[in-house]
Amino acid sequence: MGPGQTMESLLSSMHCSNHPKTVPRRSVPKVNKCTQVNMDLEEKKSSADLSLSRQSEHSPGSTSPTQKDSSSSPEQSVMPALLPQLPPPPPLPPGGKVPLPPVSTPGMSAPSLPSPQPCSTPGCSHPACGCGEQPQARKTPTLRMKVLHWQKLPCDVVRQSHSIWAVMPSSSKELVEPDYASLELLFSVPSRIPMEKTGPKIKKTKEITFIGPKKSLLLSIFLKQFKCSNEEIAAMIQKGDRSKLDAEILRQLLKLLPEDQEINSLKSYKKEKSQLANADQFYLHLLEVPSYQLRIECMLICEETKILLECLWPKAQAIRTACETILTSHRLPVFCQLILKVGNFLNYGRHTGDAGGFKISALLKLTETKANQNNITLLHHILEEVEKKHRDLLQLPRDLDFVSKAVGIHFDAMQAEAGANLKKLLEIEKHLFLSTDDLKIQHEKSVQGSLNASKDLQKEFATIEKKKEELADYLCEDRKKLSLEDVFSTMKTFREIFLKTLQENQERKEQAAKSEKRKKWFKGEDAKRLKGEYGKCHKFCN
Repeated sequence: MGPGQTMESLLSSMHCSNHPKTVPRRSVPKVNKCTQVNMDLEEKKSSADLSLSRQSEHSPGSTSPTQKDSSSSPEQSVMPALLPQLPPPPPLPPGGKVPLPPVSTPGMSAPSLPSPQPCSTPGCSHPACGCGEQPQARKTPTLRMKVLHWQKLPCDVVRQSHSIWAVMPSSSKELVEPDYASLELLFSVPSRIPMEKTGPKIKKTKEITFIGPKKSLLLSIFLKQFKCSNEEIAAMIQKGDRSKLDAEILRQLLKLLPEDQEINSLKSYKKEKSQLANADQFYLHLLEVPSYQLRIECMLICEETKILLECLWPKAQAIRTACETILTSHRLPVFCQLILKVGNFLNYGRHTGDAGGFKISALLKLTETKANQNNITLLHHILEEVEKKHRDLLQLPRDLDFVSKAVGIHFDAMQAEAGANLKKLLEIEKHLFLSTDDLKIQHEKSVQGSLNASKDLQKEFATIEKKKEELADYLCEDRKKLSLEDVFSTMKTFREIFLKTLQENQERKEQAAKSEKRKKWFKGEDAKRLKGEYGKCHKFCN
């Protein structure tokens, strides 16, 4: 097959849907999707045509089947004369297969093919013939519009299947056209008023830090509460000035002290100190203070000791006073002896009778024994008898007033807290003894004063321990098991019951007096009425 016949077969493969059907061919898409070129790439047919064309070159008298078909069509016989002579095709590669033609891509030059011939068939709508539907011009906004956020679908995806977007053609009259003018009016981006430039913006240089972000943030917040420079804070630590450094601040500072890695990084830094972050600059000033951690610990232990002593001394004095009050009260044993006699009388003949004494907690059970009359207990009766014969015992709640103030104080917890603080003081004293002379001069006096005050509190605790043992013997309790909190709570409750019972007895007396007065008044009224009736009767009789 000659070169002209090859081009002729190439052009004849371009057909529309109304042309006669040819053998199935494989289509090669170009960059422009509106044009398609159908090329015959069947490998067997191509190899057969090429072999026939070679035979025709060697034997001019022979004719190929392709030439016979071309001679039967008058239109195809003219085409080879119009086309330029092409060079013969190259020999087949090993294997006898024809390689596929290259596909043109954007940015790469590709051999141009002749434009397709316009279709003369009426009613053709094939896009390759140029008879398809012409796209409508899109409306574009004249202003900058706001964005509608969606997930975009490509056009080739929505047209491949029977999707919602391919059901209605774009030329359908049922489609609704939006009001672009109102859209532009309502959804255009408003123009911004240019702001007045106050001056050129100074770009801040990035600060250098060797501290972790969380610790750096906490340290920055900690430093802002002082409202002074880092140098002044470091100077207060060096001088031992506790005017702005209370116990809570010193505890926070101890948690934020630099670690070994941070110290080594800061000491090896040789550039400008102003480029460092504020927290790092504070660390640099702090590192200049000799023995800064021991100074902070000395200041903290002195502050904590001061606060602790102010809290524990009044409690210790209240406990000691309560113990002494119970031991020295002369009304309490007299009243207990009275209760013992009453109890032995009531418990006569039982295993609880003929007792030599009773636990102090039995004072709370005097209201549990009810009398035969309504709302009268054993304590009501005893206090009535006391009011008649021993009025001095009615002052017993006054003796127990100091005991009530000691309720809720836990002596064991006080001892543990004071002991832990004393242990810290002794450790600081040892470290201070091994430190420099200026540090000794600065903090030795304050630490020694706190230590002496803590030892005085320990002496007070020892006195309370002795009082506790005396109280256990006084109340016939076990020294090891006696709880001062329980004793004080029992005494407070008994005092409250005592006063309440006295008030109820007084109210009962007032009610009895009113009742007696009412009875007398009714008797007088009855006497007057009877006297009047008898007088009338005597008058009538006369």
